[in-house]
Amino acid sequence: MEDNNHNSTSTFAMSSASELPEPNVQILTSSGVRIPAHFSILAMVSPVLDNIMERPVKHGSSERVIPILGVPCDAVTAFIKYLYNSMCTEEQMEKYGIHLLVLSDVYLVPQLKQRCSRGVSQRLTVENVVDVLQLARLCDVPDLYLKCLKQVTARFKAVEQTEGWKFMQEHDPWLELHILRFMDEAESKKKREGGVRGKNSACIYI
Repeated sequence: MEDNNHNSTSTFAMSSASELPEPNVQILTSSGVRIPAHFSILAMVSPVLDNIMERPVKHGSSERVIPILGVPCDAVTAFIKYLYNSMCTEEQMEKYGIHLLVLSDVYLVPQLKQRCSRGVSQRLTVENVVDVLQLARLCDVPDLYLKCLKQVTARFKAVEQTEGWKFMQEHDPWLELHILRFMDEAESKKKREGGVRGKNSACIYI
């Protein structure tokens, strides 16, 4: 299956950029699959990849290989395709939105980061909201982070039963404290607003 993805990416790269020469860089994935690409395209979209490709090739090596590891091969394929055509399908977002968010942050691709932030926020669930919250903090996505906080607050009884919450309690107590403080502040604000509405109603009645 991954070999097919490799071939489809190669075909995609050449068909979408028929005026370009043969690919001159290989993207190495965690599964060992290599995705052929072009210096010029990658460097134009990602300053991080541009810097990587400016480094001298190791002595005795005739090819340039850039490892993109730690995420599924198909997510890397979707990422490279985005660098070529600035498009990300709903299916890709459904399957690899979180991985693409990480890649867009690491390789400084702001348009994809915005797209992933919206896509991931639309797919929040009780089961994944704590994981996404931690990721939003790590990748500095404040809008997504705030939406996660609000969802945790609204559905806390269910969220605290999830494996994500239990893992976070054990490994990131600071974040747990931050969430609980946010919930307390939200509850206090709700009570204050309720009190103001009550006073206004009483004034109208009088």
